[in-house]
This record gives sequence, C-alpha cells and structure tokens, in this order.
Amino acid sequence: MTKLKELAHWASSRSQITYYWIGILTLILPNLFLSYSMDVSLVGRILNISLPLGVWMLILALGRKPGKTLLFPFGIMLLIGAVQLVLLTIFEGAVISVDLLLSLFSASGDEAGELLGGLILPIALVLVMLIVAVYSAICSWRSRLLLSSSFRRYAGGAGLGIILLSLPLAAWANRIQAQHTLRGDVYPLNVFYNIYITGSKLSQLAHLDETSAEHSYHASSAHSADEPEIYVFVLGETSRAYSYQLYGYPRPTNPLLSARDSSSIYLFRDVLTESNTTSKSVPIILSPADAEHTDRLPHVRGILTAFKEAGFHTAFISNQPENRSFLDHFAYEADEHYRIRDIIRSKRSLMDTRPIYDGDMLPFLDEVLKKGYRKLFVIMHGYGEHWSYPDRYPSEFSFFKDDAPRGARPKEKEKLVNAYDNAIRYNDYFLDAVIKRLESYTEASTAMYYTSDHGEDIYDDARERILHSSPTLSYYQLHVPAILWLSPAYRERYQAIARTARANERKAATSRSNLHTLLSLGGINTPERQDSLSLLSPLYREGQRSYLNDRYECVPLSEMIT
Repeated sequence: MTKLKELAHWASSRSQITYYWIGILTLILPNLFLSYSMDVSLVGRILNISLPLGVWMLILALGRKPGKTLLFPFGIMLLIGAVQLVLLTIFEGAVISVDLLLSLFSASGDEAGELLGGLILPIALVLVMLIVAVYSAICSWRSRLLLSSSFRRYAGGAGLGIILLSLPLAAWANRIQAQHTLRGDVYPLNVFYNIYITGSKLSQLAHLDETSAEHSYHASSAHSADEPEIYVFVLGETSRAYSYQLYGYPRPTNPLLSARDSSSIYLFRDVLTESNTTSKSVPIILSPADAEHTDRLPHVRGILTAFKEAGFHTAFISNQPENRSFLDHFAYEADEHYRIRDIIRSKRSLMDTRPIYDGDMLPFLDEVLKKGYRKLFVIMHGYGEHWSYPDRYPSEFSFFKDDAPRGARPKEKEKLVNAYDNAIRYNDYFLDAVIKRLESYTEASTAMYYTSDHGEDIYDDARERILHSSPTLSYYQLHVPAILWLSPAYRERYQAIARTARANERKAATSRSNLHTLLSLGGINTPERQDSLSLLSPLYREGQRSYLNDRYECVPLSEMIT
C-alpha cells in the first residue's frame, strides 16, 4: 500500500508537460496499433498516425491544463480508445464496427458474457491504462502548475504543421487505393462514421412495421391443394463447411448424416455467405434483399409471409436471443413463434444456469407437427457452433476429448477445435433428429434444408484469426454448408427438382440463393422468386459473388477474401 501511495504521489507531482504527453500517447495509442495491422497502404498507415497526432497536439495545447481539456469534452475518446484496443486483441486491424455498435443495442447477456469471459486479460490491461490516463488527467486539472505559453505555442504550432503535412498524404493514399477515405480509414473519424451509419440503421429498425406494411409476395402454390407438405428450414449459426465430414473433413463430425441413404441427401458444396455477421447475413437469407439490394430490407417482408400467402401454416422456433433486429421482424411474421430460451427459463429457477441446446427445440417442433396442418413451413433458428463452443453441446456429446479451452488464445487451438468439432457432431445429431421426424410422414412431401449464416476462424493458419465478424475475410468464415434432404414421396412427385438439385450440387452460389431455393422447394410462385438464383431450378446461373461489408456496401467477394 505504501508503494502505491508513493506512486500516486509521484504521478500527482509531475509537470503539465508530462501530463500533456501522457494524454497524447493515450489518445494516439489505438492509431499506433491499427497502423501496424490495418489493411491499407504504407501511406495510409502513416496518415492514420500523423493526422490524428497533429489534431490532438493542437487541441491539448489550447488549454493551460491539458488534463481538463482531455476529460471535458474529450473524455469519451478515452472510452472509445479503450474499446478499440480490446477489439484489436480479437480482430487484427479491426476498427469499432457498425455491427459491434448495433450489438450494443441487441446482444443478450448470455452472448456478451460468453465473449467477454475470454477477454479478461486484455480488458484488465486496457482498464489499467485507462485508469492511469484518467488519474493523470485529474492530476493535471488539480495541479497549480500551468502549461507555459511558449510550450503551448510550440506544441500547437507543431500540431498544426503535422496536420498540414498530412493533407497531401490523404490525397496520395487515395491515389494508391481508390477506396481509401479519411472518414473510412483514419481513426477515430472512421468510428464516428460508423456511429452515423449505426444511427441510420437503428432508425430503419424503429420504423420497420410502417415501411414494410405494403409489401406482398403475391404468392400462390403450384402444388395440389390436397397434397400434404411439410418443409423445415434449419438456419444454423457459425457453422463452417470446412469442419464437416460430409464436405471432406477427415474427422467424423457427421456420423449420422453420413450414414444416411445418399440418394436422399444433396450437398451444395460451393456456397459462400454474403456477410460474416448474423445481423446482416440472416436478413439476406430470409428476404428478397441481398448484398446488392440491401436498400430493400426496410421495405420487405420475409419468406414466412410468402409461404403464408400460398396457404401454408408457418412456425418460427428459435434458440437465439431476441435482439430487436431485421431478423426478429421477419420471425414474428410466423403464425406460431417460439423463443425457447424465454420459455424454458421461465420454468427454471433463477439458480439454474444450464445452457439451452439446439436439441431443446425438438419438442417444440413435435408440438407444431402434431397439430396436423396439411401445409406446414417451419423455420428453426439454432445457436449452432457459436462461441463458447463447449456450451453448444451436452457433455455426452464430448466425442473429441480435451475440449475445455481456457479462452480464445492460439495456444488453446487444439482444445478449441475439439470443442468446435463436438458442436458440429451435436448439430449432426440435431439435423438427423429433424429428418427422423419428417420421415414418419410417409404420405407427405417433406424436406429439410439446412445452411448457416456464416463460418468461423479457429487459428487455422499463420494469421491466427479467431471467431468471425472480422473486417478482412477468410475462406473459413465464408464457406458454409448447404444440405438438402428430400423424402421418398417428395422425390417421387418432383423428380425434376431432385435431378436438378443433384446437377447443381457443385455450382458456385451465395446465401442470396437460399430464399429462391426454398420457394422452389415449396412450389411457391411469386414475382420475387428468381429461378436463376434457385439451386433447384435448371435455370440457375452462376454469377459474380458479392459481399456486404460492415458499412452495408456491396463489394465483389473477389476483392475481400484472403
């Protein structure tokens, strides 16, 4: 304690020049780390340091007590900088993104807790830095000493000079990379630009009911009104095709699906997601909007409405937390809506914190099936292989042992992979269980279609990337499974669709094809259906694959993937 007091006394007796440079270092530290790892030219990296450095040198030289200037009105920059530094420990070169900002308004306590639990050390280190910076600023404010007029002129003039020298660098960086901009690539301007975009998206979400009210699919069914039909669309989470035995992975992660009659299983082997974040990928999957037409999102209804208009009873069963997003807007279009986490937890004691697994959705599917609807369309939205991996499966599914990683760190890779692969095996059990239920309806045309919103990085190569949502993409985040199961009755009635599905298995596609494939599967005629995008249509055409970046800008995937 004495040492701590001595340190505090030493810190509180420094000159205002010392406090000035402590403030500068604290403010510019995120720029230093970003410039080391960001995906821009060398000129862009230098600009990312020089321009903010000049600005902060000028601003902190305006007052006689730099700590006072730093805390008011720029104290928020200390908090933003702290968040930015923690983020860089997860995603190299990543700035505070629109998706991260939106998650502040939508992420559940479960999801946030699981992620933050693996970041205790980085958070602790950044917190210490923040405390030092704030304490120094307070000491500066309380000190009787003042910055001399000569130092303020020198520092302010130097800051202004650095700003002026940085302006040609901005033009140079843009010439090297046409997409390079100050608002998009210089911290903290890019953070404030992302905050602006986040505000516009939140405004769209707040008015969804009004802006989408007039949308109709004008849908009808091409199938006989007397034909019993049951279609289940299972939408996975964070599931990458790379880790699927069905797709060539050497470990037995799909023992049940692999053992099934191959004539009933169709594997679309080259499907890439159009976004590596759930908040953007899932709305694209569930609606006519896609990476090229995201401006449609606030103005359309989802696929559930299309099936309802065609005479189907619809249900949405979810193991995801509610997040007040486009996804929830589409989910509530269903005739029946089950948010199983809320339902199950309402029946548990507050002390019961056991995870809720995707298999817990099966009793709710049973409940819907036993009601006997002649035309039924069900969406099951799982939590799949989302972090934390060991929480995604019961202990009896721990097939690959040593599966308890201590956080997301490179040295834990083997345990992380074991846990992730166990989660894939549990998903295999879950999908097989859905199929078994559909198999019992021998007279009905039944089918299950499964895909995932995006994949995942698990320290797969020298880049040592982990999780998803990173600004630069990888194959592991993009390549997702797309698996179709058709019942014997369906294959008999719709032989052309079965043949076409087999013929299209190896064709290149993106997640924009999911809606059109499902509409074809259910025989739904609508002007929104584009057979050139349906993997069940002979009219399917491969084309340029696009990606929706963090700022909702459509870019060719070829420019993004690494």
